[in-house]
Amino acid sequence: MKLGVGQRALAIAAFGLFTTASAAPAAADTASEIRALKERLQALEAQVAKQKAEVKHATNIANAATAATVKGPPGPPPPPPVFVSFRNGLFVETADKAYSFKIGGRIQVDGGGISYPIGVPNNFGYKGFTSFRRVRLEVEGVAAKIWFYKLQYDFAGSTGSGNALGGIRDAYLGLQVPGTETPYTKGPVWVQVGSIYEPFSLEALNSSKFTDFIERPLSVEGFAPFRHVGATVATRGEDWTAKFGVFSTSFEDNINNPTLISAPATFWAPVPRGGGQYFDLTGRLTYAPLKTEHELVHLGVAGRYHQPNDATGISDDRMLRVGNRLRSEANVLGMQTLGTPDLSCSTVTFPVAGLPGNGIIGTTTGLSGKCVNSEFQYGFELAGAWGPLSMQAEYIGMQVNRSSNKLLQSALLGNFAPGGSSAFFNGFYAYGQWYITGEERAEAYSVKDKNGASFEQVKILNPLSKGGYGAVSLAARYSSINLNSGRWSGSGLFNMLGFTTILAPNTLNSALVANQAGIAGGRQENTTLGLNWYPDNGFHFQANWTHVLHWSAPLGATSAAAFATSSVFAGVIPPGLVALQGRYQSSAHPDLFEVRAQVYW
Repeated sequence: MKLGVGQRALAIAAFGLFTTASAAPAAADTASEIRALKERLQALEAQVAKQKAEVKHATNIANAATAATVKGPPGPPPPPPVFVSFRNGLFVETADKAYSFKIGGRIQVDGGGISYPIGVPNNFGYKGFTSFRRVRLEVEGVAAKIWFYKLQYDFAGSTGSGNALGGIRDAYLGLQVPGTETPYTKGPVWVQVGSIYEPFSLEALNSSKFTDFIERPLSVEGFAPFRHVGATVATRGEDWTAKFGVFSTSFEDNINNPTLISAPATFWAPVPRGGGQYFDLTGRLTYAPLKTEHELVHLGVAGRYHQPNDATGISDDRMLRVGNRLRSEANVLGMQTLGTPDLSCSTVTFPVAGLPGNGIIGTTTGLSGKCVNSEFQYGFELAGAWGPLSMQAEYIGMQVNRSSNKLLQSALLGNFAPGGSSAFFNGFYAYGQWYITGEERAEAYSVKDKNGASFEQVKILNPLSKGGYGAVSLAARYSSINLNSGRWSGSGLFNMLGFTTILAPNTLNSALVANQAGIAGGRQENTTLGLNWYPDNGFHFQANWTHVLHWSAPLGATSAAAFATSSVFAGVIPPGLVALQGRYQSSAHPDLFEVRAQVYW
């Protein structure tokens, strides 16, 4: 028979009592001992009964609590864990990666000098300058896994616009559209709305944090659209990207030298005659037929259709005053010599002596825009990497289509619009790079960026903070841009105007000849040697030496005045005409030295 806990306790107690009683002297009173044993057994039984009641009560309470937990409403789940990192900025992300945000930025300090500085009296001596190139703060993140956003402001780029909005760079909202995945794509299609990079040019889309030279090449700075307000749709695969969009104005419009357009630089300058702002249709396709950690071949093609409507060179300066922002690949030094006149017929005027009986001739009231029907740009990209060696090259062309009738009307009204009904400009660059510390640029290639295929931070093999030397590279680049188009420019225009003046000394004839003259925006060829040092992620130091191989640019004001007041053309050729159409071929070959210290997070 199996005894319970209480019974075992009683048996043990009884056995103890019995043993004690057995050891008592024989003379003891048996009756009194039995009575004492009974009293002690009763006390033990009462104590065991009390303990059993207490155990039962505790068990009932525990069972009731368990039943209430199972049957009652569920409580709120514990908050998900959050990952926080301070590496290269503040980054916060939930464990399921559904929500995140990052606070980052960059500071770039540039300095340098020019030998034979153009624009200095007699072009002698040495000119130096130091400034902040970019000072940016940005916030970007993800919401509910499918939404993404970014806001970036450049404090160094907002002063020239006369408007605080001029410092805005990236400012967009995006959506990764659920259910748009296909077997041929990697992830869903995404759309973006806001101030976004137009999908054009590999070098334009590469972040300035990681560009291999301090400034982008002449052709990219002269032709690439950079950021505009618009909407895009894009998708990608493992080794290809595709992005298309429609765009209009830009927060960076007219952040240039106000003296170039003889008017205060403003953002979103009002469009005269109310014909509507300009717009772009832009697309880019890329493909990497070879893409590994150590080897890469990248191919890309891009196109851009631009319709200026009634915009002029004031509100649409990148496309209608082509090249006017170029700083000879050393922005901080400000050597600005290239740039076309306003192709829209609207900003360059001069009075024309009227003919008897003609009420139109003689007025200075001109057309506002309208001379340019459309413009088309196209670009081809090539990049490759083999271990520590890499190369990159691009060609960009630009075709300008204008109305012959509007040009003729413009000439009769006194607006000077050289170049005829068709003009063409182009430029290209090519460079090679060698990481002497062994880093590989192929590993930095990415098709995941929302802007399209581009290069990111190289993986530093031996950071300075861990006892290494960081990543060090040597680079060499050749770049060229040609903003001259059409017949009769420079000395050819001089001779043609002289011939017209001698045969028929009439300002109208000179204006008509000038209207058919070529566009002399200038031409330049540069070579650049560069040194890059990434001591750790978040730090980049650069040094560039640029040598100008060829430089031809529009005449300066002094030469123009002398030309216009010569005995042959005095009173006939307006100084403004000569200043914008004369061309000066320089035998000078300036050298530009520039350094940059950069921190980014």
